[in-house]
Parts: sequence; structure tokens; C-alpha cells
Amino acid sequence: MKRKGNLYGDICSVDNLMLAERKAGKGKRKKREVRLYRANLEENIAELHEMLVSKTYRTSPYHVFKIYEPKERDISKLPYRDRIVHHAIMNYLEDVFVPMFTADVYNCVKGRGVHKAVRAIKQAFKDRDGTRYCLKIDISKFYPNVDHAVMKQQLRRKIKDNELLGLLDEIIDSAPGLPIGNYLSQYLANFNLTGLDHWLKEVKKVKYYFRYADDMVFLADSKEYLHCLLADIREYLEVHLKLKLKGNYQVFPVVARGIDVIGYVFYHTHTLIRKGIKKRCCRMLKKRRNPASIASYGGWMKHANCRNLENKLNMKSFRDLNLPRENRQGFVGEKIKPDWILNREITVHAYKIEKSKAVQGTDYIQMQIEVDNVKRLLFISGVDLIRDLLRMQPDDFPFTTTIKKPNGRYEFN
Repeated sequence: MKRKGNLYGDICSVDNLMLAERKAGKGKRKKREVRLYRANLEENIAELHEMLVSKTYRTSPYHVFKIYEPKERDISKLPYRDRIVHHAIMNYLEDVFVPMFTADVYNCVKGRGVHKAVRAIKQAFKDRDGTRYCLKIDISKFYPNVDHAVMKQQLRRKIKDNELLGLLDEIIDSAPGLPIGNYLSQYLANFNLTGLDHWLKEVKKVKYYFRYADDMVFLADSKEYLHCLLADIREYLEVHLKLKLKGNYQVFPVVARGIDVIGYVFYHTHTLIRKGIKKRCCRMLKKRRNPASIASYGGWMKHANCRNLENKLNMKSFRDLNLPRENRQGFVGEKIKPDWILNREITVHAYKIEKSKAVQGTDYIQMQIEVDNVKRLLFISGVDLIRDLLRMQPDDFPFTTTIKKPNGRYEFN
């Protein structure tokens, strides 16, 4: 395995820290801690740069709080300064970690995610004989139980920059396990299980395997094969990673009840939304029809066989979103190409998200924009743009922004 070195100086550079600050503050510009930090941005970045260069940086204390939906968890939050450091590290380590992940890993990898996992499971189900039985497992308290010694040893197999390893060691040792809520934690968690992924595919020759964080699904034509595989996985985790499986593992015929994973229930003939998601959607509609939430739940339903549910909840029309009037009645102005307005100030008045007919399974955006006081119609694609738009409330429109294209991906500045 080729190890990476000489990264620390680039990570600590002022330019990289400024880029990390923009990423850490994306979509959060109205938050008080972000506004305070940006009030003296150059001085704060210079101070952070000096702390990293002089090796005096230490992770701040965590603010720990509980969430109860979809299940009870302890979430750890760091101050804005520390989140900038995590983004600065991942600006370089993402290109180190991601190539190591197998194609069966779907969380925290750009271009994958839940909906690509949905398509992969549906594709596997075309082999009905080979996917008759399912093994579904997850790791007991995975994030809190990640072993620091194992993690550090894994990092040293891939990274040979001692200064960077020292910084990563300090961050890892700042809390037990891997704190849920850290930007860096999700990548380290995936990295921690990379050896298991390769062992399953290259040694055990598992054909149908899907992992999202620590939730794992295996499909096969034999229940006996899956029970043997379960025993081998349990041994591998305990010996190599010092982790244990939950006792709620399941081996069952798919036709009996479907596979409940990543928010969906999969059958060979159809796909449904998980019951818990339907309940939360109904509660939201009953209490307050939040436009952003309606759009989010509508996005989930697009990838399942939910026409009856959409009709029952009256979620089929964009009229439910309560967006600006132009969004429902059509746009005006000449069509303009995305690259024509890159890095130029524009005003976004309204938008619609539609299914792409050219590329199956992807979405694109119609935007009513204003450039130099002239209204234009913009057709553009990009998961970052869609995510940011869905987070916004109707009162946020119109808003002024610029569209950039770093690394070939459109995003709002």
C-alpha cells in the first residue's frame, strides 16, 4: 500500500484554511458563531494557522446533547474554529480515503448516498434466485466503541506524515470512540471498516453486499451460507477491529417481509418507505406543512412505489410547497447556460426540481434568476445546489448569490 506524506504544510496553509472556512460555513452564514468568526476572519484564520504551524492547536471541549428522532443519540458539537480544522484536513484526506472504499460503501462518498444504494439493491434483486435470503447486521454502538489504537495503526499504514498523524491523534483522543456529529468522524468510521470491506469482497468473495455506515446487508441463495458468513464476520470484527455485532442480527427469506434498510423496505417486486418515515411525515403535515420538509419527504417517495401514499397525503403537487408564485405558474425570460453566469452575481427568485429525461435517476433544477436586472431561465444540475435549495424557507426568496464550479461541481457561494 502506497503511503501519503508531506501533507501537513498544505493543510495548514492560509489558502486551505480559508477554503475550509467557506465549506464549514456553507448554509450557516446567519448563525451567530459564524457571523462572529467572520467579523474578524483574516485575524482568526491567521491565528489558527499559527496554532497549527507551531503545534499548539488543541481540540476544544465538546458540547454534547441528545436527539430523539429517528432514535436516541448523543450528538457532539465542536466550536466553529475546530470544524474549520476538520474541513481543512479533509480537503486533502478525502482523496486519500475515498479511493480505498469499495463500491459497496454508500455513506459519506460523493456521488453515492442513499439513492445510489437504492438503485444497487434494486439491480441486485433482478437476480431473484441469488437474492432469496438476506443477512442484516450492524455493529454494537459502533461510533462510541471504535478502538483508538486500531484506528491510529490503520492511519499509519496509509499516511507517513508524522506532523499530520500527530494532529489526527490529538483529534481522535479528544473524545471516546468517534463522536457522532464530527465532520471528520464519518470518514474515519468508513476508513475503520475498509479492511472488512476488502476482506468480504476479495477473500470471502461475497457477491451482494451493501454497507451504509455500520449497517450491512448481504444477499445470497442459501441461508446456511449466510449463517457461516455471519460467524466469520463476527470473528473478524473481534480479532481485527475489537468490535462486536449487535445481537439483533437477522437471516430471513426476502419474500417473507422485505429488507428494511436505509429508510426503505425492499421486495423483489416493489419498494416501500419505512414505516417510521411515513409516521414522521404525517406528524409534520398535521402540525405544520413545512415546505422544505415536504420537498424532502417527496424526494424519498420518488424512489419508492408510493403513489397511493402521495395521493393520500396530497403531496403530488408543488403547490404544497408554498414557494414563490413563479415557481408554480412558470418562468419568464430567455434560457441561459450555466457557464455563462459562473462567478457572476445573480438573484434567485424561485426554483423547481424535475426528473431528468436524459440521465435516468438524476434530478435537475429550473431556476428563475435575475442577471443585470434582466430575468433569465436557468436549467442546471447539481446535488449541492439541490441540497442548499431544499434547506431554504419561502421567506429566504429572493436571494443574491454566485454559482461556482470547483472540482467540476456546481455550488452556491
